[in-house]
Amino acid sequence: LPQVLLHHGLFPTAPSQPRMAVSVDLLSFYRALFERSCDAINALASALKNHYSRRGFQVTDTQV
Repeated sequence: LPQVLLHHGLFPTAPSQPRMAVSVDLLSFYRALFERSCDAINALASALKNHYSRRGFQVTDTQV
């Protein structure tokens, strides 16, 4: 069962007979947020940029 969950992008919460699973994308986003957690607003913006860049999206910076 854990291999099937991973194949579908979910990380099991237990090695055998997991009752829940967490999205691998959510775990990746959490890691990106944790890496830049000094300032809440800047951390979120930087984490989102990092999250989407890792997935091949091009993020452009614009100043208002």
